[in-house]
Amino acid sequence: MKVEISVTNLQSVLDCPLCFWLAERIGPPPSIIAGITSQMDSVIKGFMKQFIGRSNLPEWFPIKGKFLDVTKTLTATDPISGVTLKGRLDALVQTPDKKYHVIDYKTGRPPQEIPYYYQMQLDGYAYLLEQNGFRPVAGGCLLYFTPEPGDISEGCFPFKITPIRTKTNPDAVPPVLVKAKKILESETPPPRGEDCEMCIWLEQAGRVLSE
Repeated sequence: MKVEISVTNLQSVLDCPLCFWLAERIGPPPSIIAGITSQMDSVIKGFMKQFIGRSNLPEWFPIKGKFLDVTKTLTATDPISGVTLKGRLDALVQTPDKKYHVIDYKTGRPPQEIPYYYQMQLDGYAYLLEQNGFRPVAGGCLLYFTPEPGDISEGCFPFKITPIRTKTNPDAVPPVLVKAKKILESETPPPRGEDCEMCIWLEQAGRVLSE
């Protein structure tokens, strides 16, 4: 059985085996992505394209070094599980000491610490990079773009840009890939995650409908 998963799905393997199992068979549940969030992401990436291959990055950019082209999807197959991981980075910078730093753009209010699900995502990108010859990966950074109150009479929003840095651990990824394969090879549904809000809601809805 050929198994291929995205970096963005790594945490779902750990959070809820049942949701992961179902999503791989019938697709993920419908979700609504705010249009303004998607457009902001496109604008940020479009603006940063001009810096590919350059080191004179904007003052607000958190890592100083050469901005690399990461427009292609990276893939890597784990030799133990045989699972192929894939993902596309938002940005990658090589510092003068020849180390690589993963940058992931986010919108909204920045948290005090890296959320665990974003940590796994950065670990996944670090794994992909090192498996594709980008060594060593020194760390990752979530770069938050947060709208701020201000004068928008000229049609421009003021933004606060906040970096949240963290170390990355590529070695955390292979055990998750092994677990993902075990889940997907099961012919019967695995148990749900203990704290899975989606599964809890569905169980409650089922009880209400059966009354």
